[in-house]
Amino acid sequence: MPLENHEKARALLHRALVDRISLKDRRWLDAHVGQCPECGRYADLSARAVRALDGFAIELDPAAALRVENVVRRRAEEMRSAESHAKSLWIGTGVAIFLTFTGSALTWRTLAGLASQWNLPSRAWEIVFAGFWLLPSLLLALLPLFRKRLLGEDSDSKGQTI
Repeated sequence: MPLENHEKARALLHRALVDRISLKDRRWLDAHVGQCPECGRYADLSARAVRALDGFAIELDPAAALRVENVVRRRAEEMRSAESHAKSLWIGTGVAIFLTFTGSALTWRTLAGLASQWNLPSRAWEIVFAGFWLLPSLLLALLPLFRKRLLGEDSDSKGQTI
C-alpha cells in the first residue's frame, strides 16, 4: 500500500479524534483501516489513548488559571502592538525610499546644472553626489556603534550613567 495512504489515514485519524471529518473522508478512512492492519492498530491505540486521557481529572487552582489568563492576554496585546509597530515601520520605510529617490533625482539635476554653470568636470560633481547620497546612510549605520558614548553610558559602569 502506498505510503501516502498511511500518512493520509493518520492525518484523518488525528482530525477525527479532535474534530469532525467529512462523510467522504470518514468512508475512506473506515475502508482503509479495515484493509490495513498497521493503520487499524494505530487507530485502536489512538482511541485507547484518548479514552485514557479522558479519565484524568485535573483540579485547577483558580489563582493559577487567572495568572495564565493574564499572561496570555498580555502576550496577545504585545503581539498586536508589535504587529502595529511593524506596519508603521513598513510605511516609514516606503516613505523613506520614496523621499530618497525623489531627493536624489532633484539633487542630481541641481548638481548637474551647477557643474555645467561652473564648468566643473563631471567626475567631481558625481563624487559630491555620491557623498551626498551615501554619507547620511553611513552615519546612521555607524550610530549604533557609538550609541553608548552618545547617551553617556559606559560599558564599565554596569549600566549606570556617568
